[in-house]
Amino acid sequence: MGLTNLSTTHETFLGKQADIRLNLGCGLRAPAGWINIDRSPSLTLARVPGARSFLRRAGVLSEEHMVPWPRSIKQFDVTEPLPYPNGSVSAIYSSHTLEHLYYDQALLLLRECHRTLRPGGIIRLALPDAQVLARRLLSAAGDEAAAAGLEFTKNLLMGPLSRPTRRQRVVTRFSSSSHRWQPTPALVHEMLRQAGFPKPQPREFLVGALPGLADVEHRPDSLFVEAIR
Repeated sequence: MGLTNLSTTHETFLGKQADIRLNLGCGLRAPAGWINIDRSPSLTLARVPGARSFLRRAGVLSEEHMVPWPRSIKQFDVTEPLPYPNGSVSAIYSSHTLEHLYYDQALLLLRECHRTLRPGGIIRLALPDAQVLARRLLSAAGDEAAAAGLEFTKNLLMGPLSRPTRRQRVVTRFSSSSHRWQPTPALVHEMLRQAGFPKPQPREFLVGALPGLADVEHRPDSLFVEAIR
């Protein structure tokens, strides 16, 4: 979705409800009361009539790519400046999204979140925790060490362990599953501080100050952080 269309959506939503909440990288979840934004290549295909069916028949896409996307989801590339005025947003949630961006893009997005949040507005992040994975790796010993090393590599989701076939290379163009950096609590807190949030706070699953948290949070196996503008 282009910048103009998303801005129009913002103006329409703002006219109905002053409490603007952004759900960045929402995936297939589009709870009411939030502006749900995603840029998945699969979403792009879903918005082109017949595209996914053609690619499915050609053997390029699998059945998992055929899941319907809610029409309410707004398509927008979050590596671009967010189309919201300074201090206009009350809450921002993002689950397992930042790690799919390049590190510098993720930091720029956090700065955009700081810009658009109003004073007292809150951001909450849910991310994979590479520190947990590292502890599991380091705790393995003896006969378990080799298997733990392979499991650690798989869980980082940096890319395939086997050379992909031509079909697999095509399919990866329609997904965004690879992790481009590895979040840890200290690193994420530092990124938030660099973005302008002075006191990031660790949180637990479904515990925190974000309004409407139960509507958007659904992955308990995560690192959770909140920060107030």
